[in-house]
Amino acid sequence: MSINWGFIGAGMVATTALAPAVKAAKNATLYAVASMDINRARALNPMIAYDNYDALINDPKVDGVYISLPNHLHAHWTIKALQAGKHVLCEKPLAMNLDEAMEMFEVAEANQRLLVEAIWFRWHPRFIKAQEVIARGEIGIIKEIAATFAFRNTSAGNYRFNPQAGGGSLLDLGPYLLHALVALTSSEVLLKINKVNQSIGPSGVDTTTSVNATVDNGLGLDIFASFEADEKQELIITGSKGTLTFPKGHAFTNWNEPSQLRVSDQIFDFIETDPYQIMIESTSASVAGEDSWIVPKSESIFVMKSLDLIREHGG
Repeated sequence: MSINWGFIGAGMVATTALAPAVKAAKNATLYAVASMDINRARALNPMIAYDNYDALINDPKVDGVYISLPNHLHAHWTIKALQAGKHVLCEKPLAMNLDEAMEMFEVAEANQRLLVEAIWFRWHPRFIKAQEVIARGEIGIIKEIAATFAFRNTSAGNYRFNPQAGGGSLLDLGPYLLHALVALTSSEVLLKINKVNQSIGPSGVDTTTSVNATVDNGLGLDIFASFEADEKQELIITGSKGTLTFPKGHAFTNWNEPSQLRVSDQIFDFIETDPYQIMIESTSASVAGEDSWIVPKSESIFVMKSLDLIREHGG
């Protein structure tokens, strides 16, 4: 069974990553794309292009909707799509805050539809291997996690610098760091925030956020998200018996490039992989009623709850 996907938004990620992923997927079709600029929608070569989002949502041939709009529009269009009977794959962060996310999942459950956060690195075979290594106890009890995602973002006109649109480094990059935490530990963990440092840019968004926290089981957590530091992606998991790192390939945004996982002194190599395609195939299978892994609701809720907590302490 092939799932007909409709895209709301035709920006860079939809154009360069998701559209090719859907076209390469064995169980998905890029049926429709909607953009306020219909030429941008047509550029993705769907079967049909729309110049407004409601038309796509109300198209009975659309099975699932992928939403890649600025953050402040995620909840509104996700809820409308779910109410129209569509399954939804929504870009990270899932919402602007926990309240929005809870409402989105309530609507999904009321309409018996899937709502999946498109945090695509979670489907990468290397990250899955890291989860398996930790679950088997190969590095012992996790003591510390240090996660960094930084790059110099000079696109000042982008929504990521607009506070009303949900801009800022924490909302943009924080989901990667926090999803790594919850995936490698448990959605039942509780964060105790020890310290939050933020740099606020001229537009009012955080351009850098660093967090030191303690998980309720004693695990130490340091995360660093920045639009103004040199490019760096790093994930270091320190256990009682060893350390797990990602020495080759971006730690979070590894896409179509070779990569490595280091488990203490052992290196595991991974070939070029498109985790976007794996995400689309897994989500499409779930839409079709097949047994396939997708990001659990509990983990997306944990991430939104943690983002809210960090912002409260960042003040």
